[in-house]
Amino acid sequence: MSKFQEVKAFILHDLEFFHNVDYEDVTGSMPVMVFYNKANEAVERVDLQTATRLEINDLLVKKGFYKKSSHDEEVPEEYKEGPYVEKDEL
Repeated sequence: MSKFQEVKAFILHDLEFFHNVDYEDVTGSMPVMVFYNKANEAVERVDLQTATRLEINDLLVKKGFYKKSSHDEEVPEEYKEGPYVEKDEL
């Protein structure tokens, strides 16, 4: 993962603020974001090899995931469960 510094920065600094977003380290694989439906079926894969930290943040917000502004912030009720609705604009 060391050659993907932007992805690593996202994982270390931003991931924990997103509700319902998890990280799984798959040694030797390229960084990919996988979106799942309620039945835990993969419905979309996004290659993150060239993504910046900001682009990853923007992608999750666009996909409708909630990003807390602090660790102790409560997640609004409408974000606690999916399905998430992709937004046309940020």
